[in-house]
Amino acid sequence: MPYSRLTPQEARAILAAHLPQSPIEPPQASFRSYLLHYTPRPATYLVTFQLLEPSAVESPLSVPNNLQAQYKLLSALHVHISSELPTIPLPFPVPIALNVDVPRPYILARLSVPLTSSASLKQLATVRNSLPPERVASLDLRLGLALRTLHNLQSEWCGPPTLERDGLYSWQETFTLLIEETLSAADLAGLVSAIDITALRSYLARAIGAYLFDDVEVPSLVALTTGAESVFITNDEEEPRLALLLPSFAHMLYGDPLIERAFSPSETPSRALLEGYGAPPPIVFPRQRTKRMWYDLYLALVVLLGAKRVGNDQDVDWANTNARAVCRGQAELESSTLNASIETSHQHIVQSHTD
Repeated sequence: MPYSRLTPQEARAILAAHLPQSPIEPPQASFRSYLLHYTPRPATYLVTFQLLEPSAVESPLSVPNNLQAQYKLLSALHVHISSELPTIPLPFPVPIALNVDVPRPYILARLSVPLTSSASLKQLATVRNSLPPERVASLDLRLGLALRTLHNLQSEWCGPPTLERDGLYSWQETFTLLIEETLSAADLAGLVSAIDITALRSYLARAIGAYLFDDVEVPSLVALTTGAESVFITNDEEEPRLALLLPSFAHMLYGDPLIERAFSPSETPSRALLEGYGAPPPIVFPRQRTKRMWYDLYLALVVLLGAKRVGNDQDVDWANTNARAVCRGQAELESSTLNASIETSHQHIVQSHTD
């Protein structure tokens, strides 16, 4: 099992290497990272480990970002947030240090707002139905603002850090590389049948020919895995507070903001979230819904490949359901498009004979 426990002794050693005077509370596991409560003054730190190295046969585009790349992106996000002076604290970790020494490389970060040692983080997804509607709306509004701030960090090049040197400026070209590599990896891993892979590649070729992914002018930083399970709140005060947005930074890339899981129909983005996100909204034109189907497939395969690599997690059921739904939806979309084309051709032939 690649997820080994962080002992209090190891936690103290990590903080002692980077901070003066570091007595702590016992570490709490959270989303495969660890929260460390710093007792001399209110502060909460987050330790994230490099969980497993990719194998030599895996494509660089089908594996997660390494810790160095994650730290660089997280640092760029922190500089960006600091320059914007948000009116409310944003739930992104603040990077403190990167350690690449074996056997346990890690990133040390700090929560923007410290937690009390008695507070516990809860996933918004698990408590949403027990909260009053107005409090859920308030949390969604802040989540939308956090996503907009994330996406306001833009780049000249597209893709994950492994593609930075390639200088790809077209999102369509970049996403084609990503989805093709991911389909190949899913085929090798036995996650998708050969028949489905062939059909999906056929549908993808038509989407590319229609320039479906070519409407992204400037790529934004996206975390990709911002599902409901990645949103953590704390109720250490009277009102629940958005405490931590902890998507897998291992999958951060520069691209289309619409690829963010928070905008997937499976997440049912609320009106409050979209209001917090602001204009322009992630989906403006009907064809963008078709594009979102491809993004759902890509994200589902990323999750399933990760589960193959390091073990199952809470997103596997979502990914399996989503992948099947997308394959079915693409087939239905292709069928309806073909029928419409046949009907149009038939009408044209009838009209020609009439004339």
